[in-house]
This record gives sequence, structure tokens and C-alpha cells, in this order.
Amino acid sequence: MAPFERLERWSEKHHAPWMDVLRILLGLILTVKGFMFIADTSSLVRILASFGVEDGVFIAHVIAILHLFTGFLISIGLATRLCCLIEIPVLLGAIFFVNLNTKSEGALELIFSIIVLFLLAFFFLAGSGRFSAYYYLINSKRSRLTDESRKDYKGGSPVAPMDKDANIL
Repeated sequence: MAPFERLERWSEKHHAPWMDVLRILLGLILTVKGFMFIADTSSLVRILASFGVEDGVFIAHVIAILHLFTGFLISIGLATRLCCLIEIPVLLGAIFFVNLNTKSEGALELIFSIIVLFLLAFFFLAGSGRFSAYYYLINSKRSRLTDESRKDYKGGSPVAPMDKDANIL
């Protein structure tokens, strides 16, 4: 558990507000790509069929729903690391099986996919940041657990310490 705690501390100290804007843009890009897959499912099914996938319609819908769901969660900053972990294999598959096989016509799409893959890996390491739903939920939980108006208040709790440098997952 120590490496994860060190990663949390590092990301808490080095997370700038521009990184939150970049996270939101990444989430919006994934969401838009999910809508594009839903609007044109037949092209994705053709690509999957060219690689011998028998149930391409089901997998195309799974990919589209994954992009929609994880893109939305990344953009609001909830379960960012988990969503990035889910999306990384999808993007690796897109890069190696689709973009590299389309030759010259998909060069821009390949570059775009590689950039999105690096952003996913970056936010898997960096987390969601201060301008996120996760940060808001953790701080609202902290304020409920340290409510001074309660009679049993003793100055903080093991779950929500009072100091400002507390580790926020």
C-alpha cells in the first residue's frame, strides 16, 4: 500500500488547475467519441469483422458505452483512475489493430489516439485533482465527520483528520 500512498501524496502536491481542464477535455473527447460510435456503428462493426470478430455489433456497443460512461466520469472527476484503467486497453486495441492497419488515411487518427492514450496514462497516475466530484465528496464527508456542533465531537476523526495537509484519495 505504500507505493499507492506515495503516488497519492505526489499527485496531491503537483496537481495544477490546468491539469483539471485537461482532464475535463479528455473526458469530453471520450464522450464525443462514444456518441460518434453510436451514430456510425456499422463502420466499427466492419472494422471488427475484418479482424475476425464474430459478434461485432455487441462489441461495438460495449466500446461505445464504455467511451460514454468513462468519458463522463473522467470529465466530472469521479473514479478517474479506474476509468483510465478501463480505457487504456480499449485505446491500445484501437492503436494496434485499427489505426496502424489503415496506413496513410488514418495518420491523424493514429496521432490523436496516441495522444489520448498518453493522457489516459497520465491521469491514471495523477488522479482527478481538486476540481472534481471526488474531491468534493471527500471534503463533504470530512465536514460531516468533524461537525463541531455535535455533542460527541472530539476534534477530528481517524477517517477525516483536521489538518489541511491530510491525504485526500
